Formats: sequence, structure tokens, C-alpha cells
Amino acid sequence: MEKFVRHLKIHKRLFDLNLSGCAFSLTSARLIGHYIIFDGNNLQNLNLSHCKTSYQGTRYIIDSLNRNTTMRYFNFAHNDLTSTTFEFSIKVGAIITRHPNLMHADLTCTNLCREEVLFIGLALSMSKTMLSLHLSGNTLSYYDRIFLRSLIAARVGFRFKSDAEKDKIKNNKEFTNIMHLASHNNYSDQIKDYISLFNDLDQEREGMDFEI
Repeated sequence: MEKFVRHLKIHKRLFDLNLSGCAFSLTSARLIGHYIIFDGNNLQNLNLSHCKTSYQGTRYIIDSLNRNTTMRYFNFAHNDLTSTTFEFSIKVGAIITRHPNLMHADLTCTNLCREEVLFIGLALSMSKTMLSLHLSGNTLSYYDRIFLRSLIAARVGFRFKSDAEKDKIKNNKEFTNIMHLASHNNYSDQIKDYISLFNDLDQEREGMDFEI
């Protein structure tokens, strides 16, 4: 895999790159990150799902996407975005709000916790380009999903058998639960602390150089 990735730099006109299912070593992830920033100026579609990237490998890839300006479709499904400091969800939120061309992102089954899913979902309202975001398989309850969709006026594009994908509030009990989720007291501590952490780390990121 590393040998293949090392030769990517000669393909500067590459439009679509599908490496789904290829296990990435740390070196491979670093080289992919380097390619995304410096050589993949025409790259628009990138599929890195099921690549079993390590924590540092994921950091290389996410940081490189944060500096990329051409990507339209990014698939990172079934990789691990777990972080005790919410590092990756904060960076993904920043990418969604700032990227000039990104239209579709797939973060299915990436082990994001409830607050991280809500945070990334809320970032959609500040994006000028995003058309779809896939967050299935992460930690979010039925009522949280309805609440998030209500906040950002999202439409369910693909229906599943799960009741969690039904986009309408069906009865008074559900309405009461949604209103409870929307109350200030319910989210004040978690969300305000999370946004505060985002602002602190984001300012720190602005003063750091990306290391390859």
C-alpha cells in the first residue's frame, strides 16, 4: 500500500480516488495527507472508508482535508473518529463551515458520541456548499435525531427501517420530548462547554503548522 501511495504524486490530474478497504499504515496516511494538500489539486472525490486508520493517521487525513479547497465528496465511513478531547469532531465542524467546495461527507459508523454528532450537525447551518451529511451508526437517540433535524431543517434523503428515520412528530408525547430537548437547561452545560472547547482549540489550530 505504501508503495502505491508514494507514486500518487505523479498523478496530479487525478479526479477520483477510491481506496476503500485498504488498511492504512501511519506512513500511508501521512502520504495521503501530503497528496491531498500539495499534489491533488484536481481531486474531487475521495473514498477512504474501511481503512482502519490509527489515531495519528486519522489526524493526518483530517488536517489535510482542512487545508484542501477542491474536494467535493469525502467518504470516511467505518473509521474511528474517537477522541477524548473531541479533536476530530471539532475539526470536521470547522471543515464543514469553511470548505469552499465540499458538498457530500459520509461519516457513517465513526464512533462519534452524542455531543459530537449534534455539534457536527449544527455546523451544517453555517456551510454554503454542503448538500448531504451521513451520520448513521453513531451515538444519537431517536428524539435527538428529530431535534437536530428540526434545528437545521434537514430532510431525510434515505429512509431506513428504523423508526428513528421517520421525519414527522407523530403525537403529543413526542412533541413533549422534543420541547424538553429544546429547553435551555437541558443543553446549557454540555453544549456551551463543547463550543467553548471548539473555540479554544480552533484558535490554537490557527497558530500551528501542519507537519508532514
